[in-house]
Amino acid sequence: MKQFNLANGKVVNKPTGKQWLILTALLALVLGFSGMLIFVSNMRVSVSLRGMTDVLRRMFTYPNPLDGTILTTAEKWEAYFGYMPNLMRPLAETLSMSLAGTVIGSAFAFPFAIMAAKNVFKTKFVYIPIRFFMNIIRTIPAIVLAILAVAAVGIGVLSGVIAVTIFTFGIMTKMFYEVIETVDMGPFEALESSGANKLIAFKMAILPQVLPLFLSYLIYIFEINVRASTVLGYVGAGGIGTVINGNMLYHYERVGAAIILLLIVVLALQVVGNYIRGRLQ
Repeated sequence: MKQFNLANGKVVNKPTGKQWLILTALLALVLGFSGMLIFVSNMRVSVSLRGMTDVLRRMFTYPNPLDGTILTTAEKWEAYFGYMPNLMRPLAETLSMSLAGTVIGSAFAFPFAIMAAKNVFKTKFVYIPIRFFMNIIRTIPAIVLAILAVAAVGIGVLSGVIAVTIFTFGIMTKMFYEVIETVDMGPFEALESSGANKLIAFKMAILPQVLPLFLSYLIYIFEINVRASTVLGYVGAGGIGTVINGNMLYHYERVGAAIILLLIVVLALQVVGNYIRGRLQ
């Protein structure tokens, strides 16, 4: 802070400009970029576009049988899409574990989010430990949660549900308590001053304000969990990810069929989610 003495004897404090802060940030950016260039220049990277395009081609075509039979283009596409019915059960497992994990995790997140909102529970001994616990949960990657769940309950859909539940719990708690802290607290405080407890006051004054956003976040997290559940299949959590993992080295066309099916499901979920969010607004 700079001080200036006026003619009448008063002292005025003038904040220092932000030039030094901006220059420091620019210097850090330049040094970081330079360090990245030096690191990349010292790496020996071999990029094979031919190998990548070959894998993509094998993922979205169907090979001729090993007995020497040559299939026509129509027969190849018929065989390619003919494999998709085999993916329906793994896809149903992926959707079921995603839905169950999203609903259970969000249900557990609801009371924790209320306790983490400092405009509802103003005591630091309540909301600070809750937020610290949430930070620990969000730090653990979903794939690690799946590994721990598989170690606890074994390979199967149940381990995937547990991993998705914990993952959803961490994200929804943070998103929801941040929404609660933006609401108008006037009605809540008025109810508390009239003798209502926090639960009744929250139900009457805050819940109507945040419920549409909570449902919107619920749909959004479900879309994320469908994609995440695919990755969880790599560690034995079940679902369509197990099919992709089992066919990645030898049957690229099956992997491509699974990806196309997942794309259709994700696009359908986005359309339905956008419609529901539009109705909630």
